[in-house]
Amino acid sequence: MRKELPAKYYLAHFRELIEFVTSKCMHLLEPKHSEFISKINQLDEQSQCMLARVYSRKPYLVQAQSLNYEEITSPHQAIYTLKTAGILYEPNAQHYKQLIAHLTKPMLVELLSNYSEQLSFKKSAAKGELVTIACQFFSERTDDLAPLSSQYVINNREDYYEYFEFLFAGRLSSGDVNHQNRFVMRDLGLTATREGHSESLSRFNTLAEAQSNYVLNRYRLAFKNIGKTAGNTKDETFDDKTPYTELAHLVLAQPAHGAQAHDIKNKLLVRLYKQLKNTDSELAFSLLEGCTDYAEAQEIQIREQYRLGNKAWVKAQLEQIIENPLTDDLLYFADDFLMRKFNKQTRSRLSTMLADTQCVLEIDEIYRGDVEQGVNEHYSAKGLTVFNTENTLWQSLFGLVFWHELFIESPYPPCNEFDIYPQVLQLDNFYEAQSTQIDARLKSCSTNQALLNLVCKHAAQYFEQPNGLFRWRSNLLEPLEALILNSPLEALIAHLTAMSKHYLQLKDGYPDLMVINNGQVHFEEVKAPGDKLRRNQLTTIDNLKNVGFTVYIAAVKWFVDPNRIYSVVDIETTGGLKGGNRITEIGVVKVQHGKVIDTWTTLINPQRHIPSFITKLTGISDGMVYNAPVFADIAQPLLDKLAGSIFVAHNVNFDYGFIKKECEVAGHFFKMPKMCTVVESRRAFKGLKSYSLGNLSAHFNLNLTSHHRALADATATAELLLLIQNSETLTQ
Repeated sequence: MRKELPAKYYLAHFRELIEFVTSKCMHLLEPKHSEFISKINQLDEQSQCMLARVYSRKPYLVQAQSLNYEEITSPHQAIYTLKTAGILYEPNAQHYKQLIAHLTKPMLVELLSNYSEQLSFKKSAAKGELVTIACQFFSERTDDLAPLSSQYVINNREDYYEYFEFLFAGRLSSGDVNHQNRFVMRDLGLTATREGHSESLSRFNTLAEAQSNYVLNRYRLAFKNIGKTAGNTKDETFDDKTPYTELAHLVLAQPAHGAQAHDIKNKLLVRLYKQLKNTDSELAFSLLEGCTDYAEAQEIQIREQYRLGNKAWVKAQLEQIIENPLTDDLLYFADDFLMRKFNKQTRSRLSTMLADTQCVLEIDEIYRGDVEQGVNEHYSAKGLTVFNTENTLWQSLFGLVFWHELFIESPYPPCNEFDIYPQVLQLDNFYEAQSTQIDARLKSCSTNQALLNLVCKHAAQYFEQPNGLFRWRSNLLEPLEALILNSPLEALIAHLTAMSKHYLQLKDGYPDLMVINNGQVHFEEVKAPGDKLRRNQLTTIDNLKNVGFTVYIAAVKWFVDPNRIYSVVDIETTGGLKGGNRITEIGVVKVQHGKVIDTWTTLINPQRHIPSFITKLTGISDGMVYNAPVFADIAQPLLDKLAGSIFVAHNVNFDYGFIKKECEVAGHFFKMPKMCTVVESRRAFKGLKSYSLGNLSAHFNLNLTSHHRALADATATAELLLLIQNSETLTQ
């Protein structure tokens, strides 16, 4: 049952934030912030309600007439109180551009019409043109706008309140009122929060650290907002004509205190470089030089200097990186670049890895849309155990092994209930901060079974607690158990140690599949024709190989399997996919080598009423399905029937979507390659007026004996599939 929010929920959230700032963050406030809080605390409840409502608005200007709320009995008095206290104020002559830009087009036309004798304009002109005309006209007569200004108040949340929100959340988000949205979702039970979190903490130690992070976050938002329509905010940090240039100078001049601020500044400088490299190369290069210990900036500098012909400088930089690399990723780049550009070798490290670890697999081209599934089923057909793993496998293993160190005994505890991603991983100093505990934890895992027991214990103890690393699911432990029990313990411990030391480098890029063959585990990175191996994948794969795991690059070669089995499916339902509708009947016709090899059908009790119009359409009534099995009872037989085949249906996403949804409810995973006979008919038989099953059946004289019954429709669709295949054969 959905929770209901109280009438003044937003006021409670407002006060919760102010309480957090006053109790935990006074050392991070300037005198103006403390004075603002003092004014708030002296307000009556109605005025506090009004201020919270104003701050919940997005526009910089808010029309006072729109601030009417049922729980605020005297909105005009509340606004007057806030103005008197010096908390809210009306726009003045300095705000005339924002005021004009805020007006709707009809309001602009009405305003300009009052001065029709002094200026000319077309009422049909675009709003932007009218704004320009009005700004030019009123620049010398801003007093004329005073009556209009008195109808608005300035939403000055950016002056004080946005900083408070930042202290709480640690970041800013464009277009959202972060803390209020979080609190609302929490109160409704719709967002994950840390269980048992009893005390919120300050996330910054000094005022300088807090302010540099705040300013850099504002610059990051300004970068994102460049090019958006002006007038919705008061942000005039830079001139619209050269926004990237002015922002670049501001970012360069901004001190960065603390690891997070350095990271934000480095990333922002690189983004600005990419915007300015073609228009102001001198400034662009100064941005790269302003980066501190940032691998991406070093790589860009080297590539650009090589392009400009400064080869001696480039070679020296590459050799220096190889001697003392910031990251493995940068080391691979430097090694590869030095080899190809200075040693005259043609094969890069990436190409060498592809050649040395490659295995070529022939996979049916029906899997072009999901090549990993094709490789998975290729090995499954050979009796091997295969898991789709990618990053989830190692993220979940890492999180479950080090749960206590990350979430309970961490020297960097979560600052509030919404912080579910460990700070030590954001700062990439997990091992540095807790090497003794990490080493002891891994030493306690003296056998593979001991490691598995630890993982299972933590999974049972902390199941469904939010963690920011992986999502809980019912079968989470299955691939972990396979990994742990079929891998060398030394390799597992070594890679977990590497992840704890270099988490940001090793958090992603993992191979697509884990394969178990005769009690041995190996990994495969699947590459379809044209796919490339990314450098973060190279970093991760190299690390896995270096600690003792076997990793292959599965290079896929497409072919058309003449032995394909097509399962032509049709379902009848109580209605469309949305609205809680259910399946009432399933029919399956299996086709191979142009012949029907099997048929299967069953009625299904949908566990809900079948609407009368559906009964008229299909002939299936409540009475007919009363004693029929529910979907959960036929789910496994159906999956067994469909295994190893191509799922075919007329408008395939409808039938596939219903079966996938029903399987999920019944606790079964469902994923198959699929084909749509509507799409294939349009391709094979161009120019027909209609491609509905009924019309196609009439046109081609298909055997559709009882339309809108599952097996009859599946039989007709199977005949249509054979016609499509015959037409393709004739055109080849």
